[in-house]
Amino acid sequence: MTRPVDLSARLDRRKIKIAARGAEERRRHRRVRLSLTGRGLSPSAGEFTCTLVDVSPGGARISSKTPPEKGERVVLLFDGLGRMEGEVLRAGRSGFIVRLQGSQRKRDRLADAITWRFNMQRLGLDEDRTAPRKPGRGRAKIRLRDGVVIQADVIDVSISGAAFACLERPRLGEAVRVGDMQGHVARWLDNGFAVAFDPPADRS
Repeated sequence: MTRPVDLSARLDRRKIKIAARGAEERRRHRRVRLSLTGRGLSPSAGEFTCTLVDVSPGGARISSKTPPEKGERVVLLFDGLGRMEGEVLRAGRSGFIVRLQGSQRKRDRLADAITWRFNMQRLGLDEDRTAPRKPGRGRAKIRLRDGVVIQADVIDVSISGAAFACLERPRLGEAVRVGDMQGHVARWLDNGFAVAFDPPADRS
């Protein structure tokens, strides 16, 4: 005897999966403010200078005195982010918005580069990725999602995260705040835990 198929339950589970994928996509495509000068190339404007206003792996807002036209395909080059290509969604006198195109691997590399550039000055680190970590000093306050504050010694810090020594170890994946930076618990250490920093959302 075959068991009846609960179609409503299947549909509910499918909706949950679709919603989860959508939330993940929105999280990965959060725009962050990042001011970088660069160059662009389009059929109507030719080669032009421009300034990056904000960016995510999926799109960017660009300031330029000679913006390309809506619907054009543009090539952009910014120091530290590399070459980006995409389609102009909106254009005005002072700039334009572009939807970036590329493989998933290229988007992942761009996400890493955006995080690196955004956090570089805030952490007082230089461009040299061959020595990405530097020893930490002092103690840090780490605030968990439920409001609990952990006092921990800083082991080391880098563009992408930091390691802390303490007796407490929050759950893996738990969202935390270190100073004015947000992140999540990436892994446990023998004497503490490590936090991976998240690029903050553009609040404009």
